[in-house]
Amino acid sequence: MTEADIARALLSARDERRTTQPPTLRGHAFGLDQAYRVGALLDRRLCARGYRRAGCKVGFTNKAIWPRFGLEEPIVAPVYEQTLRTAAPTAEVSLEGFCAPRIEVEVVFGIEPSGRAADTARPAWAALGFEIVDCHYPDWHLSPADSVADFGLHGALVVGPRIDRTAAGFEQRLARLDRLEVRLLQDERLSVRGRASSVLGHPLAALDVVPRLLPHFDDTGRSPYGGVVSTGTMTALAPLAPGERWRVEADGGDLPGLELVLTD
Repeated sequence: MTEADIARALLSARDERRTTQPPTLRGHAFGLDQAYRVGALLDRRLCARGYRRAGCKVGFTNKAIWPRFGLEEPIVAPVYEQTLRTAAPTAEVSLEGFCAPRIEVEVVFGIEPSGRAADTARPAWAALGFEIVDCHYPDWHLSPADSVADFGLHGALVVGPRIDRTAAGFEQRLARLDRLEVRLLQDERLSVRGRASSVLGHPLAALDVVPRLLPHFDDTGRSPYGGVVSTGTMTALAPLAPGERWRVEADGGDLPGLELVLTD
């Protein structure tokens, strides 16, 4: 199959809430370069439907798993206004459009647009967030290249209450984010624990890869670097179902918690 064929298959799977065969199992070599080209095709398809970029997500930020996948750096994928939600501090999200959703707890930053992809930037705000990741392959069988091709596994991003640069000690609070520890609760029962140091050692480190990788989604190579940046999961993925209530509590990082209510 060509990259265009793979993009069509994945878009159909997304539209129909079903699975399709991973590109890496289709009989031809399929690596990250090809995956980013498929991802860029799908990004253009979504934008043609009216989707608008709101930022990006960074994935595979736990270096401990890189040897297993043959990775040397994280991956990046777009986030859209249509997939972005806010929680103050509770959000309600429907699972109607998802195929096999799971939840991640992440540190999210807000970056003011710089106009050039090559620029790095300091956050204007920081928050905890839930990313609902979704997979259109059977039993979540995938490689990093499969993940990039499948919309970066991005389904929705729920951003909790923010602290911004006007807050007292904002820079110091950012510097301490590697000490952040979180507890993810499902219906008030502890599901999993995690820590921000598993995100490249410090969530701020995830910002360094965005200017280098985000241009994969722009033919001109000049994608402006701005909007929300979700920095990668601190917790093991947990499957989701309608009717559940998820909540994250945090210690050591000065970020407010948030809650998610799931509906059909």
